[in-house]
Amino acid sequence: MPLMEANGHEAPAADTCEVAMSAPPLIPLDDALHVLQADPGHSLADPGLARLPPAGLDRLFLAARRQAERNHDGILLLLDLLQVAQRADSARHRQLMPSVVRQLRHHVEDQQRWHALADNAAYYRDNRLAAERIAAKLRTD
Repeated sequence: MPLMEANGHEAPAADTCEVAMSAPPLIPLDDALHVLQADPGHSLADPGLARLPPAGLDRLFLAARRQAERNHDGILLLLDLLQVAQRADSARHRQLMPSVVRQLRHHVEDQQRWHALADNAAYYRDNRLAAERIAAKLRTD
């Protein structure tokens, strides 16, 4: 996703940062995970994971942890970019800041969700009785 708006080199509106910070957060990763798990209640426990076998949960745990680390790297990169933009003399560079802040927020939310997914996968992997009870309840619903 480009840092500048889709229509090219135009500068973002002066109140773009205020709008971005006041709008309710959209968390596409969270929504996608709940749809994949058929979890209309958006439970933080990711109940759909309870249906996976231990090997699948272990694989998911490792993949989610790696993705959280990638998000962390992206966060650090964006923080470096913010520092450069703050020191820049060019107004054009400073105009990137609202877009960078939005992207930073997206990375932080995704990192948190990947961590939660990894933690939940590990829980269901390590607590098979609980996973089986939840999976059975999902089959009856």
